[in-house]
Amino acid sequence: MSCTIFYKGTLRENTNPSDVLDIVSKHIKNINAELTQSTDPIVVNFLRGQSEPLVFEFKNKKLDSFCKWNGETPEEFYAIFDMFIELKSIFKSLKIEDDEGLWHEYIIQKQPCKIKLRPLSCIEIQFLERMKTNEINTPNEIEKFVMAKSNLTPFYKSLLRVIVQDFIEIMKIGSVDEFKPQAIVDLTNKLGFSTEYGFSKDVENFNFLFHRMLVAIWISCVFEYKEMGVVKELADDTKGLQASKVAALWGIESIFLNRHSGGAANSKEAEMRKLAKRHYKTGALGEVMVIDKPERELEFFFSMMDYLGFIYIGI
Repeated sequence: MSCTIFYKGTLRENTNPSDVLDIVSKHIKNINAELTQSTDPIVVNFLRGQSEPLVFEFKNKKLDSFCKWNGETPEEFYAIFDMFIELKSIFKSLKIEDDEGLWHEYIIQKQPCKIKLRPLSCIEIQFLERMKTNEINTPNEIEKFVMAKSNLTPFYKSLLRVIVQDFIEIMKIGSVDEFKPQAIVDLTNKLGFSTEYGFSKDVENFNFLFHRMLVAIWISCVFEYKEMGVVKELADDTKGLQASKVAALWGIESIFLNRHSGGAANSKEAEMRKLAKRHYKTGALGEVMVIDKPERELEFFFSMMDYLGFIYIGI
């Protein structure tokens, strides 16, 4: 098991590095490590010697570092998280990230679920009817082409087909020849989905990233955000919007479209995954295997989008 942990923050005014040392010393045994330097910087080495050291070096009470952990057991990894949870109490701000997205899921796993399941609304029932129609009718040539381009293989394709149908309308694709990668890349970037979402500003990696662009464009053009307006029309700095867009993008991919990205991208996606995991079996990487009736799938989907602040309005 391998994961890189990033930690960045500022100590509170009444605290100093010695307070960090006190907390780190309490957790040394649980994380199978030893303290090799107790002054600033504080250095912690893992006993197996396979991981980079945890280094706490402060400049004007500010910390910005990372550690590549290569351990054998998830318990040791989560023990590191436990140490950072206690450390947060002495920081004015302490941001923890990891390249597997496990921190966000670990933090919220024991908390009450914030997402409430509810019945479908009238417009969502119409959405359901479209899904049921898609189960009966075969996709046309353009749909087949876009679906093949997406490389998405959900257990039920009915939701994917609605996304693709909306996308075709948004991009005004009347034939396969009118599928223009550069236009799709340009719109994705215009909508505020840039490299931080794993996108490229050109078409170099289009085939690899198109599935994400498909979902990004759909989120932006057929949803309102908290009744403030259509997502595509809102400024990037609208409060809460960026975090919700990230959660929706990765959550829809992982939970509903069978395209897994490891752990959660942020705490909002972690909430989505927590809800789903309580009701569905998960795969080896923690991915949610959504196998159910379309009605149930949509109930989960729209309840999750409610939590993120998104309201489906259609084309």
